[in-house]
Amino acid sequence: MLVRVEGLEKLGYARVTRLRLGDGQRRVEVEIPDKVLAEAGLSPSDGDLFEVEARKEPLDLKDWDIVMQGEVYLKRSNPPRVYASLWGLQLVLEDPEAPESFNIGDKVYLCIRAKR
Repeated sequence: MLVRVEGLEKLGYARVTRLRLGDGQRRVEVEIPDKVLAEAGLSPSDGDLFEVEARKEPLDLKDWDIVMQGEVYLKRSNPPRVYASLWGLQLVLEDPEAPESFNIGDKVYLCIRAKR
């Protein structure tokens, strides 16, 4: 899905950036270590355009700037959200299809690339 940065928050105590991404109907909130962003050559700011996919399988990953793996630990239906831990970092998928696509305990691969 093609999304824009709607907000970001630097979590200085952990050297992590919390990105809020959305397309008007769906939202993704993810915590990414600043070191990972730097290694990927990314310095996101409000309005930047990204492509994001959340999937169960680690299919072709080579064309992505960042790939993070985690596990779904919570689902909510109103609003439709899926929560996952990416090795202790938080991922929230707010999407009407997400609760049907993922179950608790499922692996999730979050793939991110900047639209240049």
